[in-house]
Amino acid sequence: MNICICDDDFATHQIIKEYLQDSLSSGINVFDCFSAEDLLKSADKYDILFLDIKMGEVNGLEAAELIRKNNKDIIIIFISSYPNYVFKAFNVEALHFIVKPIDGKEFKSVLDRALYKYKTEHSSIKLSWQKERYVIKISSIKYIEGYNRHITVHTQDGTYEALGKLSDLYKELSPHGFIRTHQGFIVNMDYIKRFDVSHVVLFDDTKIMISVRKKAEALEIFDKYLRNKKW
Repeated sequence: MNICICDDDFATHQIIKEYLQDSLSSGINVFDCFSAEDLLKSADKYDILFLDIKMGEVNGLEAAELIRKNNKDIIIIFISSYPNYVFKAFNVEALHFIVKPIDGKEFKSVLDRALYKYKTEHSSIKLSWQKERYVIKISSIKYIEGYNRHITVHTQDGTYEALGKLSDLYKELSPHGFIRTHQGFIVNMDYIKRFDVSHVVLFDDTKIMISVRKKAEALEIFDKYLRNKKW
């Protein structure tokens, strides 16, 4: 994982680095940029970005817009003395906006959310079908249906056939926000728009069957998931 601090103030860099060193495990690289221009030269390699707004000729918001066009997955956290920019910051899907001076407790909470988001978005499962092998990002899976040992995985990128038991997949995926709505279906809660009488409805309006026996439990798990969601 690569984390970048982009701020034209050296003291801010040092404060953020100290907070990162107190929180991060080994194997995570931290890079420094002191202008948006320098950041734009290397932005493709960063996973998490702590970004100031008021900097030189190109400000942080402009840089974030350019970066987001080529790097949809980068996690952007703005750090600024100008809270009036907070709403513009979310136009580039920023995770959070920290107002200077930086509060250590808030920083730690935001960093935890960023690391959780990164881990979730980069987790994957391995599946096989006949002579084919797949590695599928868990975050891209909308729902899975299964009958006997035949699995169909519906993702943002398409549909995949696989061999396996739905019950085994559910054990693997339930920690990542999946619920079982029916004996033959498990659903990624990030894609759920609403529950109706007999279906779970996704944001793309796909309807997935939910059994009477599992509905109460599914609703309870979904409510808890939304309350505890970290990002």
